[in-house]
Amino acid sequence: MESKVFYAKSSEEAVEQLLKSTNADKDSIQITVLEKPSKGFLGIGAKSGVYSLEYELIKESEPSREELVEENKEVILDKGDDQKTEPSGQDKVDNDERQDKVNITEEDEMRIAKEFVVELLKNADVEAEVDVLIEDNLIKVKISGDDASCLIGRRGDTLDAIQFLTGLALNKFNKDSHTRVFVDIENYRSKREESLKRYCYKAAREVAKTRRTKKLDYMNPYERRIIHSALQNDRFVITYSEGTDPYRRVVIEYKR
Repeated sequence: MESKVFYAKSSEEAVEQLLKSTNADKDSIQITVLEKPSKGFLGIGAKSGVYSLEYELIKESEPSREELVEENKEVILDKGDDQKTEPSGQDKVDNDERQDKVNITEEDEMRIAKEFVVELLKNADVEAEVDVLIEDNLIKVKISGDDASCLIGRRGDTLDAIQFLTGLALNKFNKDSHTRVFVDIENYRSKREESLKRYCYKAAREVAKTRRTKKLDYMNPYERRIIHSALQNDRFVITYSEGTDPYRRVVIEYKR
């Protein structure tokens, strides 16, 4: 038996995906629901279900299924009875864990991330293109389109939420995943990085001149790392963070 994991809105859709991608024998398909689909709240955060499908491939050189049934009726019936028996206890846990580890690939994770973002855009009634690629265990989701900018939010707050939810969806699909998620809209991240660097360089010059400590605006961890990295080799100032998220900020202090 072969097996694959699919991310779909229903078991029927999962079967359709399997039949489109493989030469599977439809009558042999066995479905295990790993995670039920959810409609989310007011359409936001809706997610597809996760289905594990076991199946046999159709081989042209072999007799048809009808011929096999006639010739080996007792064997087929016995096998059918076995298929109806649900694994229980530790056996089912071990089977699920083995399927997750063997069948979930980088391509599966990329597909999960893309489908989650596409569904989110659809529920938000935003038309945009979604491109996904993976580099060094980092899934990069790039969203482009005139309407997409409305999802950036103030200082990227909404964009950060989308990135967090996408990563959460991926981790729920594959709890053993070591892949991180990076979501960007219309190259906002790179533009924001350049803006932050200009901001911190100006603040550092001010601190070096006045020798007075300066506290920057509240920032998320990603933006604080940009500041620390930009000023880590500065001859006149040092940086550190203070406060508790979301009210945590970078402090620039004169190097004495």
